[in-house]
Amino acid sequence: MLSEGSQKHASLQKSIEKAKIGRCETEERTRLAKELSSLRDQREQLKAEVEKYKDCDPQVVEEIHNIFAIKSWAKRKFGFEENKIDRTFGIPEDFDYID
Repeated sequence: MLSEGSQKHASLQKSIEKAKIGRCETEERTRLAKELSSLRDQREQLKAEVEKYKDCDPQVVEEIHNIFAIKSWAKRKFGFEENKIDRTFGIPEDFDYID
């Protein structure tokens, strides 16, 4: 086991040395790292903006319409109260209908 560990350690050391070749800090590498960081920040901002408008997604709107259609059907068919349906299926109290 000790010899296997030593061989693995030596192999990893060689891999590290090989990986270091061509990775010296250059002006271009620094510039690209900054650009990458900037693009990642921009991506996060865009994700946050898309998240704000998630409720306007046609698929989400359709799902909301379906929820209200099913609630309406359950009220007519079984005579359930709306708040009982909401509690049973975990629908939040502030869940609003969208026209």
